[in-house]
Amino acid sequence: ALPPSWTVRAVRGAQAPASRVVDSAGLRFLRIEGRGRAAWFGRRLALEPAADARLRWRWRIPVAPAGADLRDKATDDAAARIFVAFDTPTFFGARPPRTLFYTSGGAEPDGYARASFVSGALHVIRIAPPPGGGWGDVVVDPVADYRRLFGEAPPRIAGIGVLQDTEQTGAMAVADLAALGWGAP
Repeated sequence: ALPPSWTVRAVRGAQAPASRVVDSAGLRFLRIEGRGRAAWFGRRLALEPAADARLRWRWRIPVAPAGADLRDKATDDAAARIFVAFDTPTFFGARPPRTLFYTSGGAEPDGYARASFVSGALHVIRIAPPPGGGWGDVVVDPVADYRRLFGEAPPRIAGIGVLQDTEQTGAMAVADLAALGWGAP
């Protein structure tokens, strides 16, 4: 199950992780879990990248993929990669749109950032998940990050969502996402 207007697309022929909406202790959230799987869970948008707007989410990572390390192509897995895809002729098209991935990661240091092993159009920025598998709130500035990483002003935002991938390590991962939104402070 996915929230209304969201779609799922498996990565490179992998099976998609399971997803469901959970109600627990008065909190409603999306749970994504899988072993050796990978998929995009996203929502199309058409937003102008206002300088004062921020991307916010509430998440927890109850199970991170064992052995994941974003610095190594063979272990480049994550329980959750919150993404912002910027405007291209087709969202989820044949050529990847420029996309920022705010990634839970593994053994790499906080603030670690690099171009994806898949394409220079994709950039990974490590965001440390909350400690102990608990809930945490994150606020990031995709407009400033786009300027820093691509060296120009960003086009419209075409979509946001979460990617889970564990196909490199084959490890189990569980990610919970209670909120994901774009807007002014």
